[in-house]
Amino acid sequence: MKNNSAYGSLAPFLPVDDAVFPLDQQAVFGRTAPLEVEIGFGTGEYLVRAAAAAPEKDFIGLEQCARRILATLRKIKGAGTGVRAGNIRVMRMDAVWAFRFLFKERSLARVHCLFPCPWPKKRHAKNRLFTTEFLRVINGRLIDGAELYIVTDHKPYAAWITEHAEGSGFALRAGIIPARFGTKFERKWFEAGQSSFYEISLTKTQHQVTAQEGVAMKAYLFDEVDLDNIRLEDLWGPVTVKFGAWLHDPRLKKAMVDAVVSEDGRVQHVWIVVAPARKGWSVAPAAGTVVLPTLGVQQALDRVAEAVRLSVAGAK
Repeated sequence: MKNNSAYGSLAPFLPVDDAVFPLDQQAVFGRTAPLEVEIGFGTGEYLVRAAAAAPEKDFIGLEQCARRILATLRKIKGAGTGVRAGNIRVMRMDAVWAFRFLFKERSLARVHCLFPCPWPKKRHAKNRLFTTEFLRVINGRLIDGAELYIVTDHKPYAAWITEHAEGSGFALRAGIIPARFGTKFERKWFEAGQSSFYEISLTKTQHQVTAQEGVAMKAYLFDEVDLDNIRLEDLWGPVTVKFGAWLHDPRLKKAMVDAVVSEDGRVQHVWIVVAPARKGWSVAPAAGTVVLPTLGVQQALDRVAEAVRLSVAGAK
């Protein structure tokens, strides 16, 4: 049957909940090859061209806008044989968390980022991506001698990145270049009259050790539960966990709750289910939940498990 969808095929899309932490490249691509990452690939012009031009390499693109991901999937469908053979994956994932949780130490051959948001207002500068801390994390994921390549339309942001590169283990080279990438945002600025852009090449010279931050999720099993008497308490502090309504279906003998986990300025929603298991009852994230294995998620599971334990103790 002919596929006339607006996005071609979902095959190159790698959902976060299908990924193994850290990334197993052999499982995702069926081979081990030089792996490159583009942060914020927009509508995919540069990412798809790069993958088509280098079928001997694998590429992962990170983007948070769903519409841009769909536009990129459409471009992948019409791209060259290298891309159609499967050397590209796109993910809807925050770049900071991807580098902290997903990529292994010394696993990446190159990282690209074209026209990241410069957050030009002073009060918004805290949202800028390439802090010294984040540059050190990227450094740790790159192989020795590899490059982080950034292009921005915003001169103050280029200066800010240059300042924050100090102490990150990179040798920096900066320059001014003409429009050359043909991306949506480059065209936008070029058509508005900007003819030159700011290039920053950061070459890894000193390895920065930054630990993989994934948490091995602790599973909970109980011999019995009392689903009618669960009392959940929110958690407040550096990690905040706020629980939604406790939903209990007596017919299915199953209950679940939405936990909103906030940590490091980022929020995750995780549905936690209490349901019959092979032996007894389990407390675990619901199947299909898109969630990173963080300390906050584990603490949400801990809270539900403790409420289950107390409900049983109170019923006796």
